Amino acid sequence: MYATEEDLVARFGASIENLKLMYEDAAKGTQAINDAIQDAMEEINGHIGGRYPLPLPNVPSNLKRMACDIARYRLHFEQPTEEVRKRYEDAIAFLKRVADNKAHLQIQEAATNEIVDDKPKNKPETLPIGTSYTGGVFGDSTLNKMPTM
Repeated sequence: MYATEEDLVARFGASIENLKLMYEDAAKGTQAINDAIQDAMEEINGHIGGRYPLPLPNVPSNLKRMACDIARYRLHFEQPTEEVRKRYEDAIAFLKRVADNKAHLQIQEAATNEIVDDKPKNKPETLPIGTSYTGGVFGDSTLNKMPTM
């Protein structure tokens, strides 16, 4: 889970408690909050799952914030305020940029607090002269047809 009910209450305070009170009993309110958090996690995983191995080793603070924004939007199922809708749209826009490799989550390794690089480890960024790199746009068969200097 990227966020908890306590995270939502800490971030948004009384508005989450008021949403919880809309239900007949506290158990249904807590279940609605947990469902919204689960929905937010699944939506986030849908965007970042193609780029990062899931589950993440730890949850970066920006992802926790986005999970809270998405869950809050899900809790305002009838008529979200303009601020709630805008925060949701901003979170989704960022997640789409992450999925397109235009933004990074800054995931830290738990033991060393070092930011984990999400670039593929098996392909070098530069190659020594005289080597053939198969990860480019053109394969060797196409490159062999091109004139040499």
